[in-house]
Amino acid sequence: MIKIIISAFLTIFALLCSCIIYFWRDTSYQPTGWDLLNYLLLLPVLVTAIVFSPYLILTIIKYFRKKKDLKQQQSAEIAQQNILSENLFKAPDVSIRQFSLNIFSAAAVHSFGENSEILEEYKKFRSPELDSDLCNAYGLPLLSFRIRALDQLLADSDDENSSLRSIREQRILQLIQHQLEPHAEALFAAAQHLKDSAMFYDSEMAYQYRMHPAWRGESYEEPDTLQEVNSRVIARLNQLFVYLLLPEDLIHQHNDQARAELLSSLAAQYSILEAQIEMEYHFISQHSAYTEWLKLLEQVAQQKYCFNLIIAVDSEIDQECLDEKFWQSEQYIAAEYAASWCVAPIDTLIEDLNPKRTLKISVNESCAGHFIEQNKLNEYEQFQQDEPCVLFLDDMQNIKSSKKLHQKFSETFIETQHFLYTYHNTGHTQQLAKVFHFMVGMHLSEELKGLIFSADREDVYAVFDDYQAAADLDVQQNGERAYLEQ
Repeated sequence: MIKIIISAFLTIFALLCSCIIYFWRDTSYQPTGWDLLNYLLLLPVLVTAIVFSPYLILTIIKYFRKKKDLKQQQSAEIAQQNILSENLFKAPDVSIRQFSLNIFSAAAVHSFGENSEILEEYKKFRSPELDSDLCNAYGLPLLSFRIRALDQLLADSDDENSSLRSIREQRILQLIQHQLEPHAEALFAAAQHLKDSAMFYDSEMAYQYRMHPAWRGESYEEPDTLQEVNSRVIARLNQLFVYLLLPEDLIHQHNDQARAELLSSLAAQYSILEAQIEMEYHFISQHSAYTEWLKLLEQVAQQKYCFNLIIAVDSEIDQECLDEKFWQSEQYIAAEYAASWCVAPIDTLIEDLNPKRTLKISVNESCAGHFIEQNKLNEYEQFQQDEPCVLFLDDMQNIKSSKKLHQKFSETFIETQHFLYTYHNTGHTQQLAKVFHFMVGMHLSEELKGLIFSADREDVYAVFDDYQAAADLDVQQNGERAYLEQ
């Protein structure tokens, strides 16, 4: 259209100039400079504008109408985007979810010692020791958290398959075996309860037990045993679950032989059927460890009629393993550790065995103060003292983590001296470190209510509370009534 306007302007300009010039010549008019400007330039422009004025007016109207429509469309799109954004980023309307577990026995081992000794060394900010058996790429000794007692156990081991396994796998298997010993009493009570429950509820399982070699000794009298078992109401217990938590980078080295050996060993040692033992391996990465651990605990809390043994173990005290780690750090600090619990839901009771503590976990909890008030932690004198009782599982040198910690507890009566920082006590071996430190929290002094917090899940708070025997007695009585009605 611009070309048409220019062409029309030039045509009008030529016609008007010719007419005006001829008119001036015929009349002998002497034009001034102002006449030249007005008649030879402005007049053609004005005539051209008048000729194209209908088109220009229509174009202007369309332009403003289109601009108005575009503005309205943009406003509608912005409003729609705001609605979508609010729906997408708005915090979901979820209620606080709580679950609890009874812990019957707990054990932990670290280069610092076992159980409560580990926490005492944490408080002293003890550093790793120089390991003459491990060296970096330059052949210099490394610092490590090595469990020295494990070296002797490996030396005395008569494992026929040790030559087929790496040093790391051997140390991890030895740590698993080491963690089974402290739970012997709890596992024996659970095994006996499993047998009695099978005799009471499951006729097929009862027949298998009557044919079980461990029940066919000279002292076994079937009628008396059956009469004794059936003469009382037994809380139901169906399964022993064994959860083995291992680092993710061992997933391809895992083999079913070690699993089968451990399964048969437990069945033989406690004289229970393998059908009543369920074993699961969980290979966990550092970034998702805490979330997966919480999911596992919630899963365990929801399983009825089950007793659970959870073992978390890791070791990087292996030169071959460290050679692959030096790309992360030339001064890589390796560690090894293991922790284990015997746990069950609060409504699962084991005969002749009382829980030591109750673990309470609150999910979707936005306020630390609300969690503290709900669990009545403000009534305990421990927060008036300087004894550390809150385990913080993250690296305090990480600015984001430290900010979250400050924001969450700044408005509570918990102060700086109450925090115990665990991160650096496992060096660079961090895949299962948060799970391990969480489990070590069980070994805080009985006078203390241990809290656990991690910035990975800032909506989750956990506390190790006293076992409520009276409440469990009510649960047991209600359970017995339910079993009798069945």
